Amino acid sequence: MPESLPVAALRAEAETTYEVLPLTLESGAAVWLRSTLMLAEADYVVVEQLLEEINAASTDNRLTAAIGAMRRLLLLVADDQATLESELTTWPLGLLVNLIGRWQNGTQVPEVSSSANLRVGAG
Repeated sequence: MPESLPVAALRAEAETTYEVLPLTLESGAAVWLRSTLMLAEADYVVVEQLLEEINAASTDNRLTAAIGAMRRLLLLVADDQATLESELTTWPLGLLVNLIGRWQNGTQVPEVSSSANLRVGAG
């Protein structure tokens, strides 16, 4: 009989696999921007909405709306929102765009292997 696989071990593996983006703030404090895969399920919808809002605002050159949505997105994925928020309000649009791009590249959702044997509802 195979040995039981502890959920704690799977959680640790997921946290390592879907790494966060470490960020050192100008104050010297550190925050981590988490992968969307490691957020609470309810936050997925919010992330999707914010990314859509950022894209729409950028397309229409609504800079204030884009900045607001980018700040909300970064706060949502940050492990320490209060620490990030104190500096986030002073960051220009260019810094926000650069950071969100790095976060997206560093925490991209991988594709599920076509060889994965996923059976939903099988029992």
